[in-house]
Amino acid sequence: MFAPHPDDAELGAGGAIVKAVDEGLAVGIIDLTTGEMGSLGNKETRINEADKAKKNLGVKIRENLGFPDANLPFEDKKKTILFVASKIREYQPKVVLIPYWEDRHPDHSTTSDIVTKACHYAKLKKVELDHPRYKVNHMIYYELNGQFSPSYILDISQEFERKKEAIMTYKSQFKEFSKEYLPFPVYERCRFYGSLILADFGEAFFLKNPIALKDWKIFF
Repeated sequence: MFAPHPDDAELGAGGAIVKAVDEGLAVGIIDLTTGEMGSLGNKETRINEADKAKKNLGVKIRENLGFPDANLPFEDKKKTILFVASKIREYQPKVVLIPYWEDRHPDHSTTSDIVTKACHYAKLKKVELDHPRYKVNHMIYYELNGQFSPSYILDISQEFERKKEAIMTYKSQFKEFSKEYLPFPVYERCRFYGSLILADFGEAFFLKNPIALKDWKIFF
């Protein structure tokens, strides 16, 4: 999973992360920046908070690429994309979660573009990087500030409290779990998506390409 800043992974897909870990899947988070240009906190504080959130979520890997906050894609966009592509080849994820590209925050939309293109470069034979080429099975987009019509909604009713706890490890950013202190209404959004699938809480995800089904089993 890729996120623009520490706390974005938890805000956008914290429930999905917890569910994946509980199901025995190996999950990693790569933050592109430390969020050092934010109004609250600093580089060191936010890295420490992300490390605490890593332990809370139970993910195997949490890495920060250290690109400058508010200055993505950094000096050379292609070099940035290739650096991320190298990380994809290194870790070989079957699924990559990416922020949705329509977002009012420039770093969010730019991260979406960088990672989407990096997934493409990672599979190209003639792109020479430190690791052998690798093709990601699925690129799945999650919401931050922008919204979309979901390809699917994941029931996170059992995982919502741990999502909340992970978000609240970022003490420098959030004083409490409320509209006033969160960048968007996490509780209300998760309640809304949950209501669409007759669940308490849900997280929405979007795929550019349809998922191929071989039979009807998924519906029963």
